[in-house]
Amino acid sequence: MERKINIRPVVTGKYRGTFLILSEGCFVVHLNPSESALYRLFLAHPEGIASENLLSHWDELSRIYSQESLFDESSRQEDVLEALCSESRHNFYSTISRIKSKFVSTLGARKAAGYYIKRYPDGLYRTKAVLITMNAAPLRVHTPSRISGQSP
Repeated sequence: MERKINIRPVVTGKYRGTFLILSEGCFVVHLNPSESALYRLFLAHPEGIASENLLSHWDELSRIYSQESLFDESSRQEDVLEALCSESRHNFYSTISRIKSKFVSTLGARKAAGYYIKRYPDGLYRTKAVLITMNAAPLRVHTPSRISGQSP
């Protein structure tokens, strides 16, 4: 039986770009706006997305990025998304690499494998993580220094 790999994004206030990993305990991964937008896009598409088809998800990616970013200027948002969706895909690959690095540094390589985005033999990129939503009261987010008992 495959274990559940659940993740909960926090998309409001000062904790925007924060992902709570509840199935491994209560780990926290912080992603920048472009990383978070790309990660949330892949969470919404468990079937996977081919890198060359990223541009076809422009509207969805733009909506997600506007929730994650502090930039109000649509031209600045478009610049970031154009770089992410460019034909060279250099920015796409480096963003995926940074996401992987952040999950591995938080969880360790073995546990992180189900959370980061990777390319599968069918040519599609996907994550095994499952987006969860809760109708409960908001969770209190702890920084690593608070978890270890140190003062902020």
